[in-house]
Amino acid sequence: MRRFLILFFAISFFPPSFAAAATGWINDSFYVPMRAQAGSGYRIVHRGVKSGTPVEILQWQSGADWVQIRADGATGWVEAQYMSRTAPAATQLKQAQEKEQSASGKLTSIEQQLQEVAAERDSLQQQLAELEKHLQSKSSELDELQNISAEPIRIASENKKLNTELSLMRTNLQEVQAENSLLKHDKTFQSWLLALATVFAGMVVGWFFKSRSGRRTSSWV
Repeated sequence: MRRFLILFFAISFFPPSFAAAATGWINDSFYVPMRAQAGSGYRIVHRGVKSGTPVEILQWQSGADWVQIRADGATGWVEAQYMSRTAPAATQLKQAQEKEQSASGKLTSIEQQLQEVAAERDSLQQQLAELEKHLQSKSSELDELQNISAEPIRIASENKKLNTELSLMRTNLQEVQAENSLLKHDKTFQSWLLALATVFAGMVVGWFFKSRSGRRTSSWV
């Protein structure tokens, strides 16, 4: 009993080293030797191709134990058990991560481009609003200029109309003056006729009284 208690306290205060061990994983990376011919007895032409490395397949017959490949500028044979026509899971994961990072970078770039396009769109909309305002102002100025330019045309038209009326009035005035002149000449002629008629009548009356007076004188004699 006493030994058990001593052992219990020893374990409690001085735990064995394996009690504090951490979890670990075996690395799956390894190197495959490349030989000059198909067989393990031939010399090694490449010290080792790392697992996950893409290689160029030169010969790989169905069911064969060895595959001829080209990698890192060397040509040789490796055991078929180390070869796969598809990329390993780690390589696929790495490629997927690279694609994800690439896609994330592209997405970030696209988002930045969208922000730039949105900013440019806002700027263009503001410019468009300013241009529309400027256009309205110029339209008002154009209307005013058209009204101003139309005023001389209207004045010229009225002047032309007034000149025509003035010409007609002058013509009418000349006709009236001509008629007045004719009337004046007619009145003068009438006055002369009246004077001549008066003189002639006076002469006739004088002659009449003179002839009567001569008759009376002769009768008295």
